[in-house]
Amino acid sequence: MKIDLLENGCLKILLTEEDLRDFHLTFEDLDYNNDSTRSALQQLLETARRETGFDASGNLIIEALPVDGGCLLLLTPAGGKRHVRMKRVVGPYIFELDDVDTVLHLAKSVGGNTPPMFGSSLYRFNKRYRLVLYPGAPLSREMGNLLCEFAHPAGEGDAAAAYTAEHGESIAVGDALNRICAAMYKGTSGHIEH
Repeated sequence: MKIDLLENGCLKILLTEEDLRDFHLTFEDLDYNNDSTRSALQQLLETARRETGFDASGNLIIEALPVDGGCLLLLTPAGGKRHVRMKRVVGPYIFELDDVDTVLHLAKSVGGNTPPMFGSSLYRFNKRYRLVLYPGAPLSREMGNLLCEFAHPAGEGDAAAAYTAEHGESIAVGDALNRICAAMYKGTSGHIEH
């Protein structure tokens, strides 16, 4: 489990398949009307409060994205009285890129414009790379055009993402594009092996 408090006040929680098993949940079971989901969220929020100081006393919107058998939860404070709304989002979309330079060019083009709920995982797949995107909504035309400039579609849906995760070598899981962008814009060298 990985918990990060983002600069915009949102909380990002990355749960592995094992983490979900420990809560007796699967991604498909996530539903705020389910007692197991509510119990797991209460435990996660208490852990987040202790580790990051996240205040979950108000209205929350929780988005759940499937990631490699686990899930990425994005919790957005919405103000007002205590109310929680949870939704599972669309995707994932899989794109194949020819080489590491193409991955870096795509990340540079995306820049800091990636919304925080835009989950992504990068895998080495044979001699190429596959980027699994969990956009939270259908891809915009602008983002679709940008992706097609650097990559070609290699699948869509949970089965295609699972195949990529199973047969590829994971490089960055959950927030690959954001991590590459951050490394490039901070002037640090993000290391991706050839």
